[in-house]
Amino acid sequence: MVKDAKKFKFNIIDVIIILFIILAAAGIIIRYDLAEDINFGATGEEFDIEFMVLDIQRGTEDYIQAGVKFYITIESIFIGEVIDIIDVRDAVDYVQTVDGDLVISSLPERVDVTGVMRSRGRTTKDGVMLNGNIFVTANTMHFIHTGKREVWITVTNVQPVG
Repeated sequence: MVKDAKKFKFNIIDVIIILFIILAAAGIIIRYDLAEDINFGATGEEFDIEFMVLDIQRGTEDYIQAGVKFYITIESIFIGEVIDIIDVRDAVDYVQTVDGDLVISSLPERVDVTGVMRSRGRTTKDGVMLNGNIFVTANTMHFIHTGKREVWITVTNVQPVG
């Protein structure tokens, strides 16, 4: 009794399944490669972002000096490095008198810091996108940290470098 060896034959369904697997793998590779080229991994141009840190304790401005790196969000995404501190001045507040007039009042032991950080991002029609998901333009506020200090910065100007 001789058993006939079964021969494996490809039918059209097997060919279609293998073709779909190959196309799916190629699609995944192309998608991530194109996404990297088009958007998500693109670092874009260099920008100088002028910022203000208002009303911080005197002495803590030493944590915001040239060379300090700024990180944003809980994930600590790097957004830029301070390249210059333009001004450190006494913080002021505007107080309304009983007559309704506004009077400038200095805040003892508080300072305002103005500086410039260098960052990389992509230009959009309304501003700059850093890391593909952080929108920066004049008058936006961002909660950042340096590793030693957490502060709110207000962006006052965004200029491309060069």
